[in-house]
Amino acid sequence: MRDLCKPHDPAGAFYQEAFDVVREQAAARRCEVMFTGSGGDEINAHHSRTQAELPTPEPVAWLGVKAARALAEVNEHLAPIPALPVPTLMAFGMHNPGFLRAGIWPVSPLVHPRIVRFMEQLPREHKRGKALFRDRIRRAGLPEWVAAPAEPENFLAVLERGLRSCGLPVLDDMLKESILVDLGYVDGKALAQARRNADSAPVVPDLLCDVLALEVGLRSLM
Repeated sequence: MRDLCKPHDPAGAFYQEAFDVVREQAAARRCEVMFTGSGGDEINAHHSRTQAELPTPEPVAWLGVKAARALAEVNEHLAPIPALPVPTLMAFGMHNPGFLRAGIWPVSPLVHPRIVRFMEQLPREHKRGKALFRDRIRRAGLPEWVAAPAEPENFLAVLERGLRSCGLPVLDDMLKESILVDLGYVDGKALAQARRNADSAPVVPDLLCDVLALEVGLRSLM
């Protein structure tokens, strides 16, 4: 859909179009309020005030000079810490406009400030692996395959197939002409190397999806 280059938000959710179909179906059935699970991952994560040491992310080889400089200043001049986790607020910015366009009011119970504060104070063992949530599901009488599925649902297989079949051709086009490369946010030579590596790699790096989505989004606005 985005490859049609219809104007869209470059920072929009990757699965925006798929969720739009669901929202349209709900709106057609006169749904006015929809409860979401937004924030569940964030309130179960290590809180920033704990002493937990998070793993250092691997460097992104194709970042350009401007992007690297901006990344070094990402924690400068920040607004005060909000009651809700910042990633949750960012998710609201990506997903909630789609609900509102469909005439649906999104409600996310898991990020009520009282729940957020409560989860911040819980010992880590109650949050690791969403233990508290899973125990609540068990107490509600649902089977174990619902409370703790052996194979958690994710979109990694879909993402990998999409990158192989659709993403790499877009990447080939970027190597010829790219807004991000021209502006200095992406290193063209490093991106070309990443493209060569992707051919022989068993898995295409999912971070490539971010740069491809941003490039296509910027092109749609020109």
